[in-house]
Formats: sequence, structure tokens, C-alpha cells
Amino acid sequence: MIKKKSAQSQIVATVLLILITIVAAGLIMAFVIPFVKDKLPSQNENCLEVISKVRISSGYTCYDSPNNTQSVQIHIDDIRDSIKGFVIELGGPSSKATRALEDDNSGVSMYGGGSFELPNNTEERTYNIPADTKPTYIAVYPVLKNDKLCEASDTARDVEDC
Repeated sequence: MIKKKSAQSQIVATVLLILITIVAAGLIMAFVIPFVKDKLPSQNENCLEVISKVRISSGYTCYDSPNNTQSVQIHIDDIRDSIKGFVIELGGPSSKATRALEDDNSGVSMYGGGSFELPNNTEERTYNIPADTKPTYIAVYPVLKNDKLCEASDTARDVEDC
């Protein structure tokens, strides 16, 4: 009876191929994981955490035509430490974007007067913005601490008269 040695060599070849595959996968993962971690946004840069937490409240959001002023009431959820402020866009025929930031708020005044301040966690503040015409919509865009402007967090359509 003749014994075939080819069966053993096929097993050895299969084991070697599996080991080579495992080592190659390990090497690829050693490079890919740090690369992906570097590209992911840090907690201070993530718009996803704030995108729906800066909202326009309907309470005092209205257009005052005799004074050509748009009042906008902004509500902030529990994210005040993550944002520097927001940009309010008055959209329509003459669109206008106004920055309401901790250090840049020249185009915005507080409703009822007083010094400018941003809402604290789970609070609302109402702002007056000069506007020659009634906007067709109002949008609010959060601005992160690193000055990154996020997408619109909320939009109000059909602006009411005061």
C-alpha cells in the first residue's frame, strides 16, 4: 500500500494561508483604526449633538412692521457649554444673517432692552433684529466653541405680525 504525502502538504498550505490572512488583517487594522480615530470629530466639534437643541420658540417670534424689527425667541436645551452662540437668518427677498455670539452680537439687541446675553441651559431669550421687510422664514444655525457653523437647527415659516 502506497501512502500519499500530498494530504499533509495541503493541510500545511491551508494553515499557512489562514495565518497569513490573520496577520494581514491585523496589520491593516493597526493602520486603519488610528486613521479613522483622527478623522472623527471631537466632542467639541460635533454638530450632531447640538443640531436639534437650538430652537425657535413661537411665543415672541413675530415681525413688528411699524418699527421694522423682527423679534425671535430662541430656546436652548442642555448644550450651552458646547456652543458659542448662533446665527439667525431672516429669509426672503432680502435675506439677512445675523450673528448672535458671546463676542459678536452687534446686529442683535435684547427684547425689552438690557445687555446682550445668550440663553442658559433649558432657557429662552428673545432678540430684536432690524429688518426692512417681513421675512418669509427664520432659521437658526448653532455655532460651536471652535467657530464651526452647523446646519440649520430649526426653521420657522409663516412669520406672524406682532
